[in-house]
Formats: sequence, C-alpha cells, structure tokens
Amino acid sequence: MVKVYGKTAKEVTSLLRKGEVTIDLVGIGNMGLPVAVSFAKEGAKVVGVRRDSILVDQINQGESPLIGEPKFTDLLRDVVKVGKFKATIDGVAAAKESDVIVILVPLLVDERGQEDYSIIRNAAEVASKGVEKGDLVITSTTMPPGATERVVQPIFETGSGLIAGTDFGLAHSPERLMVGRVLRNLYKFPKVVGGIDKSSAEAAAGIYGVFGKVVQTSSLLTAELVKVAEATFRDVNISYANFLAKLCEPLGVDVWEVINAANKDTSEHCMIHRPSAGVGGHCIPVYPWFLINKAKEMDQDAALLRQTRYINDSMPVHTVELVIKCLNSHSKAVKESQVSLLGISFRADVKETRFAASLQILKSLQQYQPKAIQAYDPYFSAKELQELGFTPLSFEEALKADCCILIASHQEFVKAKTKLEAIKDRLIDTTNLLPEASWKVGRIPVH
Repeated sequence: MVKVYGKTAKEVTSLLRKGEVTIDLVGIGNMGLPVAVSFAKEGAKVVGVRRDSILVDQINQGESPLIGEPKFTDLLRDVVKVGKFKATIDGVAAAKESDVIVILVPLLVDERGQEDYSIIRNAAEVASKGVEKGDLVITSTTMPPGATERVVQPIFETGSGLIAGTDFGLAHSPERLMVGRVLRNLYKFPKVVGGIDKSSAEAAAGIYGVFGKVVQTSSLLTAELVKVAEATFRDVNISYANFLAKLCEPLGVDVWEVINAANKDTSEHCMIHRPSAGVGGHCIPVYPWFLINKAKEMDQDAALLRQTRYINDSMPVHTVELVIKCLNSHSKAVKESQVSLLGISFRADVKETRFAASLQILKSLQQYQPKAIQAYDPYFSAKELQELGFTPLSFEEALKADCCILIASHQEFVKAKTKLEAIKDRLIDTTNLLPEASWKVGRIPVH
C-alpha cells in the first residue's frame, strides 16, 4: 500500500498509473460505478462498495446494471477480468485495503428543501473504521459549502482516531457528470479539487489527474461551491427559458425560434437554455436548495433562486394545461379522453425518473380523472410502468390516445418522427423534436 497524503500531484498520478494505488469508491451507482471502472482502466486497483449484494454479485461477474452508458459494459468486463476492479458490501474491509477513499453517495433534500445527510453519514461511519495514517479521503458527492468539514470530517476523525490535515488528507472534488454521459464527461470537463490543506489538494489533484486537466481551488469551501454554483446557474437559465415559453404561447410566437435566433453565434454573451415539461434528475432540482439554505444562514436574500424553483416546478402542471387546451380544441373533455406519455425518463436515452416531470404530470392529470393515463418508454418494462401508476402500452397503441405528450425524445422516437408527425395535431411536444408540431411547450395555436 502507498500512502498518497503528502506526495505531489505528479507523484500520485505516476503511482496510480503503475497500479500502486488502491481506491475505495463508496457508492457505485449510476455515477460511482463508471468512475470506479475508469480509475481501474487508468491503472488503479479499485474496490467499489454497494449495499445491494445481488448487484454486487452481478458486477463481479462483469455484468453491467447500467442502462444508457455507452461503451461501459465492455470496460467493466475488461477491468473485472484482469482483477483491477471488484465490488463488495463490506465497506470496512474496502477502506482498510485502500489508500484513497472516495465517497460518491446521494445527498437528498426533503419536501421542504432541507438536506438529508443520513446516507453520507452512514457511508463515512463505515469507511472511517478503515482509515490509516497517510490515507486520503475525498468527498465527491455534491454538497452545500462547508459540509465536508462540518459533517464528514468529524465522523472520520472519531472513527479513525486520527486528525484530518495532520494524519490523513481530506479533500473535495465534485462530480461534474450526467447520467448516461459519465465516461464522456469524466474526461471532457476539468476536475475541480480543494483540500483541507495544500497536501490534501495536491494528492487529490494527482488522483484525478489521470483523467486530464485539474483545477485546484484555494479551499474545500471553494471546491464545494463550484458544482453547486454551476448547477444552480443551469436551473436559473432553464427557468428563464420556461418563463419565455409561457410568454410566447399566448403571443403566438415559437419560443424555440426565439431562443435559436438569440443563441446563434452569440455564446460569449447569450446562452439561453431549453424550456421543458419540468426539470428532473438528481442534480438541478436539488442543488439550488443548498444555496437557498446557506443564504438563509448568512441572512442573504435568495428570492431569485426560490422563484427559479417555483417556475421550473410549475412546468408539469403547465404541460397538463396544454393537454386540456389541446383536447378542448378537438371538442373533448379530459374525463372522456385517454392521454399517453411518450418517454417517462427525465431526459432522453436514460432510465431515470428521479424528479421526472412525467410523475408530476401523472399526479396532476389524475385530478381530472381521464379514462386512462397511459405510457410507453423503451427503457421501462410494462411492470415498471404499472408500478409507477401508468397503464403500459406499446408505442403503436400509445399513439392512438386522444392526446399524447412527448416527454423524453429517446432515439426510438427520433427514428419514428414520421409516426409522431402523423398525430401532430394531438401531440404536446415538450422537446421540440417536431418543430412544426401544432402544440409545443413554448408555442400553441392561437385563434
């Protein structure tokens, strides 16, 4: 085992590539598993920790549990075969045999926007029992500024009996990844690192240096703020696009045309994002609350961010209002109609419904008691759709509904554009897959 704390970034990167560094990656889910396998590809010995023993066994057989992550299956199979990566449910043993512990587990917020640290606390408590002098601990979960030192550090110090910044290193490197694009983004975007001291930051920079450019910030706090600021910018930008969409509809203007024209060759001063049926995923609906809550602590006004969340959270209900208008234009009431959702994922070509607009649309539609709320998504089985509350149908059957809502423009739908164009007068396109669709978020028929 090699103790990386106290070594330069260059030294650590070299040791990792030579296979002399062992990494314990706590949380091998949609984000953590591709990251763990990528570390193994670059030379490290990696132990991935997950609670689900069935999935652990599957991963150790070289079988990927992920959907929609290009090239990942072959990469997983390769690193498992050569013994560079293994999964386990024993978090203490994984920490004991490792030089670096990376924590990449979820941090969620409750219905009031308050952070729930229970998963992170548990992960830290287990891993802390295996920390030794000279090890490096890196939090990679996106967290509110100050959380690594306030929440994680005391747990590791208590569990190990060691002092961070003296006996072991403590750093933060926020994941800048997206579901379905982890491998691409890991090498595309510079990694950001910050440490409790210079030695921690240097060691963390060496660990992530195998993926390309690394930006060392002056502190842990700064590194924590980077990802939160980045995600919140996107939330604010999307809310502006959604505001424009709602404004353009009664004006008879296509918001997509407005945004495309505004953004054309002007990225240095204009970069308006896309409107949608709602903001989903595990990042953007959550991270702005970290700043809202921190602003409250610091007695700062966060009205902008609260309004942003309100606008984006309102879009599923707005989409249902478009459904009602579309049905009414065909002299139909919701109660006597069947409504189909095409794609229930929060984004195209991924299997993920966390904060997905589709689930909020389902809840809102149920209040109007339609004949049926149907769904088709190539990434979900009929049983999974049924468990979520939808009536599952085939693609062809779903298209026969009185009104269809295109939520996620999966490749299957892109390839079937002619079929969607055939129902464009009763299709609500929330993605602009069909620029000439009669009904879209951001453009509706005006009489």
